Amino acid sequence: MARDRRREHPAEQVIWITPGWPPPRTAPSAAVADELAGRAVITEIGLVVWDLAPGEPYDLATEFNAVNAAAQARGLSRYHLFGFSAGATVALAATLALGDAVQSLTLLEAAVIGDDDWHPAETAFRASLAAVRALPAEQRIPACRQLFARPGEPLPPLGSPAPWDARDDMLEDMLAQVGFTSSDLAAITVPVLAISGGRSNPRFRLQDERLAEVIPHARAEVFSERSHSSPPHRAEPARLAEMLIDFWTRSARTTTT
Repeated sequence: MARDRRREHPAEQVIWITPGWPPPRTAPSAAVADELAGRAVITEIGLVVWDLAPGEPYDLATEFNAVNAAAQARGLSRYHLFGFSAGATVALAATLALGDAVQSLTLLEAAVIGDDDWHPAETAFRASLAAVRALPAEQRIPACRQLFARPGEPLPPLGSPAPWDARDDMLEDMLAQVGFTSSDLAAITVPVLAISGGRSNPRFRLQDERLAEVIPHARAEVFSERSHSSPPHRAEPARLAEMLIDFWTRSARTTTT
């Protein structure tokens, strides 16, 4: 009887950082985790900001310290990081801060990759985001979703999102001043996979190209039919899972040679 080679190696350990509230029973990574059963163990965490009261101390260190705490709570000395949107920015900061603990880094449409205007598209994006934040609170989330999409792209239904509140402003204020520039990311030596959607604002693809230019072992991939509002972990979990397991396996070989 043929052996299942997927089970001949220890499961990859992954910390997955979602930009929303701490994950509900059906977490955003659940479909990918199902595809990777036996090959990877995913620990999903949300952002700390959603548990804070307005005015509580909050910065990027608050978030990457939570990543370290999650790893320690599970006894992980090394692990892969995956982050989406603001979670990807946290993952970048954690990789810079935590050093050898991070085995590889996957970024799905990071909110920001530094405080610099690394391309005219980033300058325009920041100006558009500032305009969104100046809108009445009830208009900001729909306007954000439109900003994150390719021009003219229809948006999938959202349901009833939580209203924009002071914690959203705390998060956006933090993202506006992360304390590093995109050039500083050259210090990241682990393998990096940067993913964007073809139906997202082209700024995300250009951002990944910047990451591939700056980080020594980074590459960019595009899911042509995906977007920030319809990301691959929800819409193409099987394809994403195979991409990730291949990347993690190659990363393990890279970091041990």
